[in-house]
Amino acid sequence: MSYVGLYEDCGSRNTFYRLKNRRGAGFKGFESYEEAEFAHRIQSKLAEDNLAPRVYSDVGRIMIPDIDDAGEAMTLSSWGYVTEIAKPMPVCYDDECDGDCHDSCCDNGSIIETVVYCLNDAGLEYVDAHRGNFGFVRRNNQWIPVVIDVGSESFGYVDEKLYGSYPMDDDDGGCDCAECRAFRNPER
Repeated sequence: MSYVGLYEDCGSRNTFYRLKNRRGAGFKGFESYEEAEFAHRIQSKLAEDNLAPRVYSDVGRIMIPDIDDAGEAMTLSSWGYVTEIAKPMPVCYDDECDGDCHDSCCDNGSIIETVVYCLNDAGLEYVDAHRGNFGFVRRNNQWIPVVIDVGSESFGYVDEKLYGSYPMDDDDGGCDCAECRAFRNPER
């Protein structure tokens, strides 16, 4: 029996599964252990300041339904962690907005700008600021905006004294696609 619901969402480099046995929680998977560990460190620290959803587990792997198999087959997920599910940022219908609310004066754009400003103050340069990477979590009976994409590709700069090493900098200079990284580090 699976405790993971169906595949929920996929960013450019991660996957997300809603958990059946834990209301309001999901499993966020990444291309490698290093990427998952980096995002876990960032999100955990930001969650302390209510800038990201809470993190509920260490980095690990879970059993997920095999999407390509019509039966009850299970497969091991990529590396990731259990996290609080954020409510998505609403679709913007402002005529002057570009649709993703990036660099816009719409309501979403100003909320995103505020969160990005807070991220900068927290030692992070966030370079992937669009509506799909932000959401809302409930704290003290209020909905507050948070960043939901904390993968290494979303940052131009990370204060390594606060957050540890940056996975892209640990690379040996080779290609950074998932296939090449898996070839260089087959255990993870």
